[in-house]
Parts: sequence; structure tokens; C-alpha cells
Amino acid sequence: MTAGTGIDITENVISSTSSVSNYSIGDSIQGGIIFWLDNTGQHGLIAATTDQSTESKWFNNSYTTTNATRDGIGAGMFNTERIISNQGPGNYAAELCANYKGGGYGDWYLPSQYELNLLYQQNSIVGGLNTGGYWSSNESTNNQAWMQAFGYYGYKSTLNKASNARVRAIRAF
Repeated sequence: MTAGTGIDITENVISSTSSVSNYSIGDSIQGGIIFWLDNTGQHGLIAATTDQSTESKWFNNSYTTTNATRDGIGAGMFNTERIISNQGPGNYAAELCANYKGGGYGDWYLPSQYELNLLYQQNSIVGGLNTGGYWSSNESTNNQAWMQAFGYYGYKSTLNKASNARVRAIRAF
């Protein structure tokens, strides 16, 4: 190994032992602010710089089961597509996110519970987030969906889909 280079040479095989990270939490890129990075530092999640709504319903006035129940990194995109497919065009949380074009990108979505909690954990770095409740893309029942309050220690609860909550779009990169 050559000292301080992060390069290992063993039996004429050269390999790198250093990790390359082009991004950091809090960086402003691609229309938003990074709030989560994977282990490579090359991919992650970006939050829009402002709320897409301060008072939005989760649904388009139709109490149906959307099967928007996936959770985890990337699950919000799947859930958003399911909600819109079920509810159609309108002025509700998932549709507001899908129609957002921040930074010229058209792949924004309503975060899953897990993604929303990651955003909550970085709310002081992302900035501009209210202490009120934000919708996740996760459905609980045909008339309830999950939200998270960004005050009150990140309290999570179900709320009637007809109730108003805040909406913040995210996207993956």
C-alpha cells in the first residue's frame, strides 16, 4: 500500500480502499436539498425547497383502497403512482408532488413513512419545514393515511384522508 493514497497494491493487483463521495447532507442540487445519502455517497434523496401545499387532502374525495402500503427508500414513488392511478387527476397530496417540476425535474413524489421520517431527522438542515403534520404516501385503511408531525418529537399518526396536512415532495438521485 502506498501511504496516504487509498490505493492498495497486492501481488500486482491495484485496488482502491477509499470511498468517493461527491455529495453531503444539506447540499443543494437538482432542485432541492439532500437529506439522505446511501453508503456510496453517490445516490440519495432530495427534498423540495418549499412545501407544495400547507393544506392538502390525501385523496381526491374518493374513499377507496389504493394499496399504497410500501415503505422504505423508494417506496414513496411506487405509492404515489398507486394513489394517482386509483384517484385520478385532482388537487391532492400525491398529485401535487407528481406535478411538481422543481429544478426542471419531473420525478418528484410523496414520501413513504420511512422517507418522511428521514426528512424529519434532517429538518434543521433542510430548513423551511413547518412543525405541523406532513402527509406520507402510506395508506392505513380506505379512509385513513399516515402522517408525521414535524414538531412534537416526530409524532406519527393516521389521519382521515379528507383532513388537511402539509405536503413536501421528494425525489431520488
